[in-house]
Amino acid sequence: MRQTPLCLPPLSPYLLLLPILATLSGCVLGEAERTRQLRSACADGDPSACEEIGLKLFHGRRVFQDEVQAIPFLEQACDGDQWEGCFELGTAYRGGLGVDENLRQAAGYFEKACDGNFGEACAALGYLYQTGRGVPGDLTRAADLFEKACETGLTDMCVNLAIAYEEGEGRLENAAAAAELYEPACTEHEHLEACLRLGRLYRSGTGVAMDPARAAPFFEQACDGENKVSCRELAQLYADGEGVAGDPERALELYERACGERWWDGGDGESCYRLAEMHQSGTTVERDDDEAERYFFLACRLGYRLGCAPPPPPPPDST
Repeated sequence: MRQTPLCLPPLSPYLLLLPILATLSGCVLGEAERTRQLRSACADGDPSACEEIGLKLFHGRRVFQDEVQAIPFLEQACDGDQWEGCFELGTAYRGGLGVDENLRQAAGYFEKACDGNFGEACAALGYLYQTGRGVPGDLTRAADLFEKACETGLTDMCVNLAIAYEEGEGRLENAAAAAELYEPACTEHEHLEACLRLGRLYRSGTGVAMDPARAAPFFEQACDGENKVSCRELAQLYADGEGVAGDPERALELYERACGERWWDGGDGESCYRLAEMHQSGTTVERDDDEAERYFFLACRLGYRLGCAPPPPPPPDST
């Protein structure tokens, strides 16, 4: 005898969601239990538990963010030599997050964490000394702190230390020492500012043997990373045939890339000015006074003062 197939009604979409909701509920319950355990451990005197729950609350990590509630946990953590807790307390007092802004207290917490070799705290304290915020301005102390942060592996701080050497701010001026710091920051960590500054040292022969050909790849690397000034530096090499084969078309392309199309794009004003000159004189491009005026305007809006002056009259036609 032939059986009639059993037809079940389609599952409701709400029923399909039940396993997902159950999983999420389990996650929420698990996180709540973990938070309860941390609170209990912190109350029993475990500073690492105080730090963990303080960081969770301060940053909103899998709990509702509550900077005010985070502060006492971070204080207990810092009292127990948990350096990230001290650092985040410094961050709270520096920015007025959960507490009233107090740069002097921020500096104290940063210093404690830095003494514990927490690199980010050394960097933060270095910036306070560099700018004289909450502490007396002291470029030597700032450079010392950037050096300590660099030794913990913070590339940005190695570059800050290199700038201190290059510009003689907090360190005796020493471009060779700056170049030694810029090179690994550029080649190993792709730090664009380091590539730009290293390229400039090789182009000018400051602290290293003058070598525009060696400067070019450093500029190119930073330009590829959208560092507009590096694009302009590379354009000038191509325009002048310095260290590379002269290539006016390549120079034009790089100036355009550095300038951008609109002033709010954050372009390089000097590159816009060079483009204005090229369009005004008909160098590499067809002469176009309207385009020249547009690029003068862009240069001015981007802070390059020569672009703000009335442009000089175009040269007379030779015809």
